[in-house]
Amino acid sequence: MADLNGGSRAWSLISVLVLCGGLTACASATPPQRADFAIRNVHVVDTRTGAVLPDRTIFIDGQRITAVTDGTTGQTALTEIDGLGGYAIPGLWDAHVHLLGDDADAALRVARVWLSFGVTHLRDMGSSAAALNSFRKAAPPDLSPALLASGPTLWTFELPYGDKAQQRIVRDIPEIRAAVDEAVASGADFIKVYAGFDADRLAALTKAAERSGLRVAGHAQSDIPLDVQASLGLRTVEHFEASTFQGCGVDPDPYFERIIGARFRASGETIPDILNAFVADLDRDTCLAAFRRAAGAGLAITPTLMGSFLPPSMARTLAASLSGDQREGCSGYLVGFGDDEAKADALYSSARNALMRLVLDSGMPILAGTDTPAFCSPAGSSLSSELALLSQSGLSPLAVLQAATLTPARVFGLSERFGHIEAGMDADIVVLPTNPLSDVTAYADPDGVFWQGRWRDKAELRRLRTAELD
Repeated sequence: MADLNGGSRAWSLISVLVLCGGLTACASATPPQRADFAIRNVHVVDTRTGAVLPDRTIFIDGQRITAVTDGTTGQTALTEIDGLGGYAIPGLWDAHVHLLGDDADAALRVARVWLSFGVTHLRDMGSSAAALNSFRKAAPPDLSPALLASGPTLWTFELPYGDKAQQRIVRDIPEIRAAVDEAVASGADFIKVYAGFDADRLAALTKAAERSGLRVAGHAQSDIPLDVQASLGLRTVEHFEASTFQGCGVDPDPYFERIIGARFRASGETIPDILNAFVADLDRDTCLAAFRRAAGAGLAITPTLMGSFLPPSMARTLAASLSGDQREGCSGYLVGFGDDEAKADALYSSARNALMRLVLDSGMPILAGTDTPAFCSPAGSSLSSELALLSQSGLSPLAVLQAATLTPARVFGLSERFGHIEAGMDADIVVLPTNPLSDVTAYADPDGVFWQGRWRDKAELRRLRTAELD
């Protein structure tokens, strides 16, 4: 197609030159460029400023945006797409998922479900190396989001449960270096650190990763303040866990143990009460200063509120729509909230908002991630729920949009291709039915997605969602 188009354009130009007697005499008569695609009748949302450019046309050649115009241009396209007056944003990121595990075939079936909700990029936070390589070889590019993946996660101790193919035990610095080499050889995009690292081993890990051009992401390590972990080279911290608040003037470990007791040992306490006590005991000034130092050192956070701070009423609603192991896991999440659901919702949200305020005031970049399929997070649709929770936690509408578009593109070093819509960027476009800057529910059911040189309208996106059952 590209060669044929190029040939026809060349012959058209020759004809003009013959008729006009030369390029200078007839420059204004040069015919307009003909793009491969034009998405017309859309309002383009600028993820950098929050401006909305009305009634735009996005022209695309292959997989690259060539122009964003006001619709008055005479430019034409081989394929015309009606955006139906929707709002065009960049493709969405879910920056914390567990897609692969050790089953590439299952991942292939479910990946397209994410795509059907406008998620064009996933960051997989732990899998076997075999599953990662099998998925990448078999995944159809236009049916799967782009994948950043860690391969096996790194621990300093072995658990009595879990799939050992998804874990790598590293007890000393030589083993750490060997694990990084293995990750590079397996095609990992970053290193995922899980638990048990002291400062020396964390420093050795980040240095080995940096030498190989990889970043380190993962859980905050116990007994190391978060700003120190950032200074040692941790680049994203995952979840709102007790250990995330190391260095905030209070030991979080006893609170974590109390939460475990409430959920698994019928201790009689409720999780919302425990978390509000934790918030009250934090030294806010000390914590904010540490978070600002962490942000200054280059740390971003993926709160995964769907896994860490999902209100019980929302979890109960989601549980009814889930099946199998995930429904059981969601039901287990609901243990420890007490009998008064409305009170639990209010207290849980209060603790969440107080902790999120520390992050917002520190200026630390926030990434949208769902921890799917953990607890109550269904593939694809959970991202719109996560964005709603971020909104409820105090993020502005623009900050919510950026958490799933511009910020991950910047944090992962891909902002020259993804994260906003303009000429020269990759054609990674989601059209929403309403303006996400005024309606946080706009993300739930896109009108269309342009990805990997292909447009899918709402009807086709909905058909993709049945693929999980194929």
